[in-house]
Amino acid sequence: MSHLRSLGGRFLPGPPRPRRRRSTLAARGQSLVEFSLVLPILMVLLLGVVDFGRVFAAGITMEAAARNGAEAVALERLHNPPATPGDPAYYQALHDLAASTVCHEARSLPSTTYDAGPPEACPDMPIVAVCIHDGADPLCSEPDAVSGNSGGIPPQCSQILDTTNRTNDFAGDTSSKFVEVRTCYRFTTLFNLHLQLPMSAGMDLGDVWLQRTRTFVIDCPPLGTWTC
Repeated sequence: MSHLRSLGGRFLPGPPRPRRRRSTLAARGQSLVEFSLVLPILMVLLLGVVDFGRVFAAGITMEAAARNGAEAVALERLHNPPATPGDPAYYQALHDLAASTVCHEARSLPSTTYDAGPPEACPDMPIVAVCIHDGADPLCSEPDAVSGNSGGIPPQCSQILDTTNRTNDFAGDTSSKFVEVRTCYRFTTLFNLHLQLPMSAGMDLGDVWLQRTRTFVIDCPPLGTWTC
């Protein structure tokens, strides 16, 4: 009864017992421990959402870069056809134009090795492969003609490494000419994470390789404008 005090013959409650304060502190400590355990997972989810948006935006940029590169080469090839069919110097200039256009479009992305030039270039990233499908481009299947591979082409760039479709043919249609531009870009997330979850699940955040292929018609075949 030491925690009760008398006032006018009545007993009033006195100060709370110390053990109640200890219970409150214990509850607060438990909440702090639980929050510290949940916080890393919340941060991973938050950064994952942010990285998803960044990857999506980078994919749109690389799509536009590949398409604009193909268009620039197609217009140049249309207005200034080669004086000598199969001239390596002429086609090398077209390949360089595509790589320069792609590099200019992608210069705002992180991890790009942009050189303002002139000419504008990206020695390492993004990697660009070009083929002018006109029956005369001698550089289509040449691995050395790929731009942005000073450190070698990574195995993640499967589309550029695959030369089975990067050949100078028309897929059975010799009436139309077109330009094909392939790009490969390494997007780096905010942080690298390799998390092993229960039930054989996992979560990996790190490099994301964005590959895009776009074509642009040089000229329309006779009586076949519906294909343009």
